[in-house]
Amino acid sequence: MTTQQNGPNTNADVEIGDRIANALIVKNTNVRALSDSTGIAYPTLRRSISGGRSLTIRELGSIATALRIKPSALLPPELTEVAA
Repeated sequence: MTTQQNGPNTNADVEIGDRIANALIVKNTNVRALSDSTGIAYPTLRRSISGGRSLTIRELGSIATALRIKPSALLPPELTEVAA
């Protein structure tokens, strides 16, 4: 079951999506395989990667785990600076 994300999309959503897309290329995998390994529905994941939907923290963690990278690697610098 997915949760509807409300509110406007941000530049951070787009940048996170770009970082996931780049990680997919580096890891030589695709959105379908990532969907299968995370349990995030394929259409939901596609929409999130394109910046059309914000990811939850749980989803971001699942994606990072599946790609074997730190979750912070998927965040834009302005979000990691605030969190530090």
